[in-house]
Amino acid sequence: MFDPADGACPVCGASDDDFLAPSLRRRRKGAMFARPSFFSQVVARLQWDPTIIDLGPDARGWPKLPDTRRRRLTTLLAGFCVAEEAVSEHLAPFAAATPDTLVAWVFFLQRRDEERHALFFDRIAAEVLELPGDTAAERRGAARARVPAGVLELFEERLPAMAAELAAGRIRLEAGIALYHMVLEGVVFAAGQRALLDELDDGALPGVREGVEHVDLDERWHIGFGLRNLIELQPAPELVDELLERAQNAAEAWGDVVPRDTREDIARRCARRLAIAGLTTARVAA
Repeated sequence: MFDPADGACPVCGASDDDFLAPSLRRRRKGAMFARPSFFSQVVARLQWDPTIIDLGPDARGWPKLPDTRRRRLTTLLAGFCVAEEAVSEHLAPFAAATPDTLVAWVFFLQRRDEERHALFFDRIAAEVLELPGDTAAERRGAARARVPAGVLELFEERLPAMAAELAAGRIRLEAGIALYHMVLEGVVFAAGQRALLDELDDGALPGVREGVEHVDLDERWHIGFGLRNLIELQPAPELVDELLERAQNAAEAWGDVVPRDTREDIARRCARRLAIAGLTTARVAA
């Protein structure tokens, strides 16, 4: 699935060339930006239903896992339970911040993805983790006590504050995308998803892993779409520098539940995306 740091997308065919900076794009015959319609094609092929994934084997297998492993998984899954609801809520101002109706439509499609993710992680909270609460809001409240402070600060303080500034017109769209798509999705979510997929590679929680695989594919096109918009908007160098600094810090938000080599690799990927897009001039290691 598309990630500019991985090469061509097997779904829509977008490659690094589709995300070139304007100066580089003019030098290559036929190279162009990935159009928003590419992402609509991706969305059409990635539809999945979070309500039909069977979590029964996971619920039965959960109590049998070692305590340390359950604590590690609880931190990650509770974090996504809280964070996915936050991103689904605070994506709304993005569509209103662009004059391009097709871009606004893709933001709408992304928000629909985020709502689906929130539903899936709430199912995990209720059926596997068995967090207390009769409603999704009550279960999120129970989940918060299990989420690292760094994750809560990003999704419950920085994200709402940025969304409010964007809705009020006090910041530009590129500032919102830098935080939402590049830092929160491109670093925090990517690190947590990688940790979950690696942790569950042994089939201990097959339904959870199946759902996280779907979420991971969705998030990859979200990141690509965000990068595409940054290329069009050509943010100021100061914003890009701030983005890189935030990405490095955000990689640490999960703490030790995400292995250090994973955190470091995800932070490098963020820097590499920006370099591929021509938004940074620094040499970035592959």
